[in-house]
Amino acid sequence: MDVASLLLLLVLAALGWFWFDSLSALEIARNAGKQICRNANVQFLDDTVARTGLALVRDTFGRRRLRRTYRFEFSETGNSRLEGQVILLGSRIESVTMEPYQILPLTDASCEPVPALNPCDDKNTPTDTGGAYIGSCGGCGKRGGIGGAGHELAPSAHSGGDEP
Repeated sequence: MDVASLLLLLVLAALGWFWFDSLSALEIARNAGKQICRNANVQFLDDTVARTGLALVRDTFGRRRLRRTYRFEFSETGNSRLEGQVILLGSRIESVTMEPYQILPLTDASCEPVPALNPCDDKNTPTDTGGAYIGSCGGCGKRGGIGGAGHELAPSAHSGGDEP
């Protein structure tokens, strides 16, 4: 084998490593985007990320690593597209950023407000108040729910008189 053939094989091996390493990093970035969107209660759009940057940098130990920057899109309502960014250093997530978005109240599948649970009721009965408990308390009978006028979350008021 001559030097040119050996060099060609070395270049092909390096390209193959870079391609497989890029696929692995892409999967890490996609999973990170999905997870961050799930945690933020927003919709991860198109189920994909796109690489927008690639650089050779040094990590905290002084070793050279590839820093890959990926962009993803998300939506808080389904009507808008906002951008997020995942930065990987090697195969480790360095940072995740998202554009500012409006935090919407949680709703169920029928787009109705999620019922709040009565904190004083032993059965935790749902009340349809748009997420806030404002009626009289089923546990102690006082109005206003937690934080309401005269409402106490003391064990004696909510235990039904069983405790001393």
